[in-house]
Parts: sequence; structure tokens; C-alpha cells
Amino acid sequence: MSRIVEYLLIFAMVLVTGLGTGLGLSAAQRHHELAVGLDTGVPSSCAALAKGTGDSCKSALTSDSGKVLGVPIAVWGMATMGIAAATSLVFAGALAAGAWTMAAHVFSLLLLLAFINLGGTLAYLYIGLVQLQTKCTLCLAMHTANAAYCLIIGLTWSHFGDRFREFARAHGRGWKRQVGATVALGVGFWFISSVGADFYYSAQAAQLHTKRQQGKALIQNRGEVMLACPAKECLPSLNLPGADLPADDASLVVATAKPGKATLVEMLDVSCPHCRHDYKEKMSLLYRRYLAGAEGVGARMVLWPASAECNPRYGGQHEPNCQANAALLCAWRASPAAGLAYLDEEVSHAHEQVTFDRAKWLSDFAGPPAAACLQAETKAGFPGLKKHVEAGFRLRERAQAKNSECRTGLDAGGKAIDPGLLFWCFTGTPSYAVFQDAPPAPGPDRRLQAAQTHDRWPFLAGCLGK
Repeated sequence: MSRIVEYLLIFAMVLVTGLGTGLGLSAAQRHHELAVGLDTGVPSSCAALAKGTGDSCKSALTSDSGKVLGVPIAVWGMATMGIAAATSLVFAGALAAGAWTMAAHVFSLLLLLAFINLGGTLAYLYIGLVQLQTKCTLCLAMHTANAAYCLIIGLTWSHFGDRFREFARAHGRGWKRQVGATVALGVGFWFISSVGADFYYSAQAAQLHTKRQQGKALIQNRGEVMLACPAKECLPSLNLPGADLPADDASLVVATAKPGKATLVEMLDVSCPHCRHDYKEKMSLLYRRYLAGAEGVGARMVLWPASAECNPRYGGQHEPNCQANAALLCAWRASPAAGLAYLDEEVSHAHEQVTFDRAKWLSDFAGPPAAACLQAETKAGFPGLKKHVEAGFRLRERAQAKNSECRTGLDAGGKAIDPGLLFWCFTGTPSYAVFQDAPPAPGPDRRLQAAQTHDRWPFLAGCLGK
């Protein structure tokens, strides 16, 4: 019976640490995607607990509170569980070979890693649930794995503890030095692997940043492909009456629609990785076309910063992004061309590496009044941004009143799709709607298809006469 218990403990230890390593790897990769503005789609697990905000993992994984010594906590967790998994295999091998002295030394490292996991879980549960007020699915799964690991280590100590203490007494004072050397070696590998992984991810971000700077023509060409979408039908749920169009002082007016033409409205957050991706891939090109007036289509942007500091309608907290959105607002007041130039500069940087002096940029490229506008917005508590927030909130309310699935989710064969993924609900960013007084053209109800597609433009194109 004792051998069966030992086998079960070892199996559980290897299983949990392996699972924890995989979760840490997923979280670190997701952090990397968010950091450099990759839009690979929101993982279903991160959308499940988002409650209409689109991505439950974004706030936690990009928060400054989620770093230790500048290294994301996801990377620390991945390294901790990885070292624990490798140590568990050594521990199992030592037990199988009857090398009890080695097993006792190695277990001391497993015990230390359990204390690290326990401390990290308690600290970051508080940060995530209380300070950031977000339920990050990957984080909660990692905390569960940490708790399971600590429980297994406790059971292992309960089973082998007496034997380990006997070896400690038999070796005398030299035992402590041997244990210390084992722990120091393990901690060294843990630290080096964490920092090394962070350098690896940072190098990837730098490479992507360089490619984006050199590949602007490629981005524009891809935008041309999106613009030439052959869709002819417009989803009825995308249409909103012209009377609901946000006011000029509560939106950034790219172009005013010509008679009989529709107006496209986007709700975005300058710091949102999906918004940044959308802008780089197609909106930069389209907005410049609309600004030139050749299309006759109207276009506006409504800013929705994901920070309670400047968005009283936002229930959680995100890394401070109010200044980035306020800088766009002030550049736009100088001229729409200056606003688009500012967006080009903002999104050319990796998401977490935006360190340029926004006030200086505004002064140099949009004029001193724009820099003064940013200073005034910041000191006054962002009144201009809050007008956008209220306009966006009204759009959300009206969309929810018009489309029941914005409140309950869309039933996909008995499985509800999170309404945060339905771009016409204005619950996530970027969100789009088309304002026109003309009645929608009759056609099949393809909302389910729209909700499941990764490309919104086949449905928006029909609304804009493309």
C-alpha cells in the first residue's frame, strides 16, 4: 500500500507541475501577443469570464502590477513550474534508485518552490480580484495548479518526512550545507530561466517592431484586399438610425457623409491591442480615403479608454492609458490629419514599449496648442475623454435595447456565444456600427456567421455600399 501511495504522489506531482508549466507558457505567450499588439483572437477561455469586455486576461497580463523586476509574473510562473517539473522527475528517479540522500536534498528544493508558489498565488489573487477587479481565466487556472502543487508537496512531506529527518540526523551539520547547495543551484536555474525567457520575448517584440516599421507597404496592400471585399448584404443589426450618431464634440470626425451615404462609427481604445491591429491592417488606409472624401462615406471614432481614471463607466482597472487616448483627442483637435499621424506613431511601437514623449510629439507635429490641450486634459481629469465615454455608453445601451443577443449572447446550437465577441453590440473594442436612415436591405439573418467569423468586413462592406 505504501508503494502505491508513493507512485500516486509522484504521478500527481509530475502531472500538476507539467500542467502548470503549460499554463504558464500559455499565459506568457498571451502576454507577448498583447505586448506587441498581435491580434490572434481572444482565447475562448479568456472570453468566457470577460462578461462583455472581450478578454478577461488582458487587464491582468498587461498590468504593471503583474511584473516582478520587470519580468511578467506569467514568465515567473512558467519557470517555477518548469523547474518543479524537472525536479519532480529527478526526485522520482532518486526514489526509484533508492538514493534517499539525493531524494531528500531534491525535495528541499521542491519545498522551497511550494512556498514561492503559495506566496505568489496569495499575492496575485489579491491583485487580480481586488485591485484589478478582473477574473483572468489563465491566472485563476495557474493559481489552482499552484494550490494543488502545494497540497501534493504537503502530502509528500507527510509520507516521507520521518525518513528525511532520519537522514538529516545521520549526516550531522554537513546536511545543511548540502541542502543549501541544492537549493541554491535550483534557485539559480529558476532565476536564469525566468530572465532568459523574458529576454527571448523582448527580442521577439523588437523584431516584430522592426518588421512593422519596414513593412508599411505590406500593411497597406493587405488593407486594399480588405477594402475590396465582395460582400453585398448588410446585417440589419449593424444599422442604427442617424439620430443616434454621436455628437461632434463626443467623437473624432474623420469625414461627414454625403447625402444618402452611411456613416461608419468605430469605438476604440488606443491602448487596446485589437484596436491597434485593426488600425494597422486596414483602418489607417480607409480613414485616409474617407478623409479625402472620394468615397462619400462618413466616418467617426468614439474613444473608450479601459481605465477607471478617465472612464467612469469602466468597472475594472487597466494599465494607465488615459494619456494615450487624450493625446489622440488633442491631436485631432489640431486637425484630423494630425490625429491620424499621431495614431501612426502610437501603433508603430510595441504595446508595452510606448515610451515616446507624447507632449513633445504633439508640440512638434500638431503645434504647441495640442501639447497644451494634453496638459489641460490631464490636470482637469480628462473631461474631453469622458464626453466620448458617455457617448459610447449610450451607443451600448441602444444596441442592447435593439438586439437581445447583446444582453444574453447568441445561441449557437445550444451554446451561448459571449456578447463581447459580437462586434455590433459595442461591448468590446474595436466595435463598429453603421448609421443611416435608409431601411436595411432585406436578406438572410447571418448574425451567427458574423459572430463566428474573424473578419468583420464582409458584413460591414455591404452597409457602406462596397
